[in-house]
Amino acid sequence: MISIITCARTKNLPEAFVKNLTTTIGVPFEIIIIDNSENKYSIFTAYNEGYAKSKYPYLCFVHDDVLFHTPNWGTLLIAHLQEKQTGIVGLAGGDILIRVPSSWSSGQVHINIIQSDKTGRKPTKLFRLPEKYPHPKRSTVVLDGVMLAMRRELMQQIHFDENLKGFHGYDFDITIQSTLAGFTNYVAYDISLEHLSRGKPDKNYFKNLIIIFKKWEAQLPLIGLNISEEKKNKIPKFEKKRLKVLINRMIKTGFETKEILNETNYYRQLIGKTETRDIQAFLYFNIFFTRLFTRPKHFFKK
Repeated sequence: MISIITCARTKNLPEAFVKNLTTTIGVPFEIIIIDNSENKYSIFTAYNEGYAKSKYPYLCFVHDDVLFHTPNWGTLLIAHLQEKQTGIVGLAGGDILIRVPSSWSSGQVHINIIQSDKTGRKPTKLFRLPEKYPHPKRSTVVLDGVMLAMRRELMQQIHFDENLKGFHGYDFDITIQSTLAGFTNYVAYDISLEHLSRGKPDKNYFKNLIIIFKKWEAQLPLIGLNISEEKKNKIPKFEKKRLKVLINRMIKTGFETKEILNETNYYRQLIGKTETRDIQAFLYFNIFFTRLFTRPKHFFKK
């Protein structure tokens, strides 16, 4: 009853991935493979095509480098999705989406995932926040894209935006759509999944993030049900802090100076020029010294 949809980087899925699904899911399923070995698709186009080819009432968009550790996890997932106000279910997400582009982990985090590493350079670790959370799920706003599950009828109201390109930000965009359509997204705490690779946000990641945050700017910030009034009141300070982080990330990932200046000015106007005067005052020094000590190859980029 579940359509597993994955965008594959090779012509054939990893044998371990297919075997793991077969032995753990516990319900009828199909695997929809979008062969992207020749890089013909963006993740947005691939997932829409996978949805169009699928037949089951429950959809699970998932990376092909994962292993499920929970027996009969498909039954648990369907139970979550049967509640009509449930939007998208994932395994990691955040409770605040502010106006300044920032990762889902920059606010109040909900996460239940085993992070591994194909290279073996970093130890496998269970990330679970809140620690010892006793309930099967927890509401959130935005979800990480390692797994995104939903009912088929939800995809009749929302879609992966093919105006966006590449392989980043699809999780932000689709979960924002779900939230704005009146549904509640959740992190599941009764399904255990191991992710076998670690993400490394690059310039394209931040470019897409900026585009997506500007797309939904009028609807931001989005604030989850678990956020206290005290934290809500601190959002302006939080936005200023995240602007500093964004500038740092743009410098380190190779944005040109003109791009950094333009985006900084844009977000200073959005969150308040007076409140961010110190950011502007030290911006050129920040660019110069960050490039000098961390990314020498971008030192002379104009």
